[in-house]
Amino acid sequence: MTDKLVYRPAEAQAALGIKNTLFWQLVKEGKIETRKIGSATVVPADSLKAFLAGLPNPKAA
Repeated sequence: MTDKLVYRPAEAQAALGIKNTLFWQLVKEGKIETRKIGSATVVPADSLKAFLAGLPNPKAA
């Protein structure tokens, strides 16, 4: 990821390599945070980093 502060939903989906449906499911479950800037929905970069940090590490299993 770059030094961007926020991502549009499509950018966040591409960065995570997931599809639209899974992205919005994760938002609904509170695993990924969104914010509003006017009418635009954005995803804080810190939210994406926290989500990734919380995923299990397959090497540790």
